[in-house]
Amino acid sequence: MADFTFVTYAGLPGLDPDDRLAVVELTRRGASVAAQVWSDPAVDWADAGIVVIRSTWDYYLHHQSFLSWVDRVAAVTQIWNPSALVRRNSIKTYLQDLERSGVPVVPTIWIERGVPCDLRRLMRERRWERAVVKPVVGLATAGVRMVEPGDDDAQAHLDALLVTGGAMVQPFMPSVSSYGERALVHIGGAYSHAARKIAFQPLANAGDAGEVPVVASPEERSLAERAIATLAEPWLYARVDVVPDEAGMPVVLELELIEPTLFLSLDAGAPKRFADALLAVA
Repeated sequence: MADFTFVTYAGLPGLDPDDRLAVVELTRRGASVAAQVWSDPAVDWADAGIVVIRSTWDYYLHHQSFLSWVDRVAAVTQIWNPSALVRRNSIKTYLQDLERSGVPVVPTIWIERGVPCDLRRLMRERRWERAVVKPVVGLATAGVRMVEPGDDDAQAHLDALLVTGGAMVQPFMPSVSSYGERALVHIGGAYSHAARKIAFQPLANAGDAGEVPVVASPEERSLAERAIATLAEPWLYARVDVVPDEAGMPVVLELELIEPTLFLSLDAGAPKRFADALLAVA
C-alpha cells in the first residue's frame, strides 16, 4: 500500500513532470508515492493511501463517470480535494456562487443546454467587440473560442456546444494578451506563488506553454483570498486565475480546485510546501 497516490489520466500515465517534483520531495522524506490513472478499473483505491487528484485532464470528456469515481474513492479513503468541492468545481457555474458572494468575476452570460441564443445580437446589446465562448464543463482551451460579430461560424460553434451541454459567453479581456493571466497558487491553506499564463494556453505539461514566475500584486492576492474564503469545505490546493478588467482591477477568471497545474517548477519552495501539506493530512 502506498502512502499517497497521485492520480493522472491515460494520456500521461507517468504524471506531469511538475508533479513529479512533489513525488521526489515526498520520497526524500520517506513516504511512498504511486501514480495511477483514474479510469483504470484494475486499481484498488482502498489500497491507494491518500489519493491526490492531479493531471486528470480528460475528466470533462467523461464528466459523470469522473464524479462517480470521485465519490467511490472518497468512500474508501481520503481524496484531495474533497468530493464535494470537486463536484461543484467541475461545472463553471461556480462562478455565479463567487459573484453572489461579492467576488468580482469576468462578466458572463449563461446559456442552458438546448436554449437558442443569437450570439451576434447578444454581443451587440452588450457592445462587446469580441467575446469568448466556452462550454460550462470543460478544461483548458477545449471548446473555447474567441469570436467577433462578423465571424461566419461563431453561431455554429455556440449552437454545437448547446447540443451537448450548457455554454457561457464572456467579453474578451484584452489584458489577457498584454498583461497576461495571473495564476495564484495556494497550498495547504496559504498563498504559495504565482505564474503568468499566456492567452488561450493549450493543454501542456507545466512550463511548456510559456508560463513564467511573477510576483502577484496585493490586489490580486486579496482577490484570490476572497474567492477561496467562499469555500465551505477544507481544501489542500487551489489556483485562482485572475486578469485585470478595463479599470485595471483584477477579476476572477477561474477558481480551480480539481486538477490545476500548480507550477511547482516555477518556485523553489513550492514542492516542499506541497509535501508539507500532504504530510500534514496523512
